[in-house]
Amino acid sequence: MKTSKRNLVFGLIPLVSMIFLFLSCKEESNSVTPPVEGPSFEMSVTFAPIEVKSTDGKVNLLYSVQIEDFEKRGYKLKDFQVLNSANSGMLCSIKDTLTYLLITKENISAEDYPLREYSNFRMSVGLVLDPSQVPQKIKHKLILVKDGKEETFEGAETMVSQQQPSVISSPLKGERFISGNSTTILNNIHPAFQMKYKGITRVPERFCVDWNKIDDAGNYFNGDYQICENWFIYGEQVYAVADGQVVSVKDGMPDQSPVFTQLIPTTLFDGEGNSIVIHINGGYVVYGHLIPNSIKVKPGQLVKNGDVIGKVGNSGDSDAPHLHFGLHTDFPYYISEGLPYYINTLEKTGSTGKMFDPYIKLVMPETHINELVENWGVYNLK
Repeated sequence: MKTSKRNLVFGLIPLVSMIFLFLSCKEESNSVTPPVEGPSFEMSVTFAPIEVKSTDGKVNLLYSVQIEDFEKRGYKLKDFQVLNSANSGMLCSIKDTLTYLLITKENISAEDYPLREYSNFRMSVGLVLDPSQVPQKIKHKLILVKDGKEETFEGAETMVSQQQPSVISSPLKGERFISGNSTTILNNIHPAFQMKYKGITRVPERFCVDWNKIDDAGNYFNGDYQICENWFIYGEQVYAVADGQVVSVKDGMPDQSPVFTQLIPTTLFDGEGNSIVIHINGGYVVYGHLIPNSIKVKPGQLVKNGDVIGKVGNSGDSDAPHLHFGLHTDFPYYISEGLPYYINTLEKTGSTGKMFDPYIKLVMPETHINELVENWGVYNLK
């Protein structure tokens, strides 16, 4: 009995093998060769858009999309578009020069940026929208041309974050302080600075502000503009914007003088001049270009919101007296991402289009609570 069953099993093996072989051949004969995939380009959102309110009633979406180096593969850029994911409606394209800044190795000179070989292709997007226009999700379209043929690639879809920015107090106190180089891409030098760190191109100075001060007629200085002391901002006291701990102090660098000359060379590592970095709840706050020997704090020291910590000067990579101020994810700032923040109380008195443009006053000052300063807005700070 056992021998008969064993012979039956061994007798079935060749039959099963033939059936399996037949089915395999049939499947191969009916299979369809998969299509050859075309080229693709990696796009990644290295800093997601955060919904940030500013004192002009707008919502600011400042973020970055890093793109694979398409020129190495023989492609040229035709367009890059930002789309509302919900309806594919175009929010802007690269032709909208007020909302874009394309950074590549080729358009950064060695003189302006000696570490350009560490940069990537990056689209710095600066959308300024009415609150009703803000999408929930954004996607992107890259349009390239090679050998006369146009190709389109979509990707880098991202949610628009509604995370509340950190709320801080003002770094200065007094009347008619002007917030230069903030928010929008237009008339703003800060988004142009980038640094590749751990494989990601970071934008350390996103949302940074260059604070200055004007008189009631809109003048920045009185008398000879080449003298630092003649600028209204020079010597103004600088304040801690929140409780925190000092993590870095640089001091002893002379002011750049005469104004609008830079006789003292600077590098990436000391461009902020005499400076203070304070770790607060939400990131690292940087105060730059202070007067030499005016700094009143030391590394490791605990500070309270409102403490006087130094005075505004013109040291480091600075053309004219001003306070460079920003909030960052990491220390040192040049390997960080710039973060948005709100100032708890602002009294807006007017605005200008850019530095030295006429001061357009409001009929009545406006009080703003927990908002971001707008580009070239003028404020009384408390």
